[in-house]
Amino acid sequence: MKIQWLGTAAAEGWPALFCQCAACKRAMQLGGKNIRTRSGALIDDALLIDLNPDLYAQKLLYKLDLANVTDILITHNHSDHFQPDTLEFLYEVYAHRDVPRTVRLYGPEDVIERSKRFEGNVEMHVVHAGDEFYTESHHITALPAVHGAKLGKFYLIEKGNKSILYAHDTDSFNEEAMKILREHLRRPMNLCSLDCTNGPLAHTYAGHMGIAEDAQMKDRLIREGLADRSTRFICNHFSHNGQLMYDELCKAAAEYGMEVSYDGMIAEV
Repeated sequence: MKIQWLGTAAAEGWPALFCQCAACKRAMQLGGKNIRTRSGALIDDALLIDLNPDLYAQKLLYKLDLANVTDILITHNHSDHFQPDTLEFLYEVYAHRDVPRTVRLYGPEDVIERSKRFEGNVEMHVVHAGDEFYTESHHITALPAVHGAKLGKFYLIEKGNKSILYAHDTDSFNEEAMKILREHLRRPMNLCSLDCTNGPLAHTYAGHMGIAEDAQMKDRLIREGLADRSTRFICNHFSHNGQLMYDELCKAAAEYGMEVSYDGMIAEV
C-alpha cells in the first residue's frame, strides 16, 4: 500500500493566509517542508481522503492523475476537509476520462446531505461508526472521531495483509473506537497517521492531539496488540500555533519513535 499526504496543515494552512506571527514568517522564509497546505491524502493513487480547498493546487504540484480516483472518503464536514462543490467537476462536461466511471463518496450523514445535489454523478454512502465496506480496491472500517464535528469519522484502510490507520481530525481515541479496532484489525497495523494539531503544546485544541497525545496513543496501540514495533507512526495535521518548523518537529517526534509528515510525502508499507 502507498499513502501520499497531499497536505499536512490544519484549517489555516501554514503560513496562515492573513497571519504575521513568527512561525508563519519563518515558514515562508525557510520554504520547503515548512510550507503546509490543507490536509488530505491519496491511497494507492485511487482512494482519496477528503476534498480539501487546496486539492487543485496539490494536483498541479504533485502531477496527480485524479481521474484514477474511484472512491472518496470524507472524515467530517469542516471546510478544510470537505468542499462539496468540488464534486461538480466530476461531471462529464468538466472531466473527459478514458474510462468513464461513477465515483463513490463515503462520509458521515451531514456530509452526504450536503452532497445530494451531485447525486446523479456521484454514488453516495452514509458511513456510521463500526461500518465495514469495500471500495474498488480497499477494505474500510469507520471509527468515531472525538472532534467538534460530532459525526466525524476516521478510517482503517486495508488491502491484502497491509493496513493504514488515518486518524484525523480526532482527539485521543474513545473506547468505542478502540473496541472497533480490536474487533476488526486482523493483525498489527503497518502505518498510523495521527493528528498533531497541537504540536509540542499542551492540549490547546480539544478534538485534536499533539506530540504527547500521539506518543500516548502509540503506546496504547502497541500495548493492546493493534500495532507493534515495526508500525510506522506519522504525526500529521499541524497548526502554526505549534510554532516548530519541520526539522524541529522531527527532533521532538523522534524522541518517541515517531515521524513527521510533509506535503507530498509518500510512504509505502
